[in-house]
Amino acid sequence: MDRATYIRGQVLSKFDKITLSDGSKWDALNFNNTLVPVFDEFVNPKVPIPSVGGAQEVYIILQDQQTNMNAVQTVCAPRFNLSMTIRIVTKWGLTGSKKLCEDIGDTVINLLRDDRGASKIDGISHVELVTARSISEVSQTNIAFSKILILNFIKNG
Repeated sequence: MDRATYIRGQVLSKFDKITLSDGSKWDALNFNNTLVPVFDEFVNPKVPIPSVGGAQEVYIILQDQQTNMNAVQTVCAPRFNLSMTIRIVTKWGLTGSKKLCEDIGDTVINLLRDDRGASKIDGISHVELVTARSISEVSQTNIAFSKILILNFIKNG
């Protein structure tokens, strides 16, 4: 199995499942008793987007992935860096707060690693927070805040 496919599957397995109206299952993060959908690259229009904490829409997207050799190799097996970008999006009316996407971002990180970076994913030795960035986007009718997390998952073999 491709390492990018492996880590994407492992990350998705840490989330809960929601059942859609057609009976299919979808990955979601339980945040403040609301299931926030998690999408792989693109938002699926069949999945309802919830309102959370005053935001009109809240969702999570697993975005870019990259695999490369780790600078530190072991004698027994090759070691790889499997990086992934996770974007938490909150869309508001004309006013809002980036605190919600930051709180959801903290919840996501806590699903995947402990405070010292030890992995909570089987087969991954360490999860490094490469970058955490907050951005805003504004239109005439909405403001959106995103928390962008770039994580590096270190895997032997």
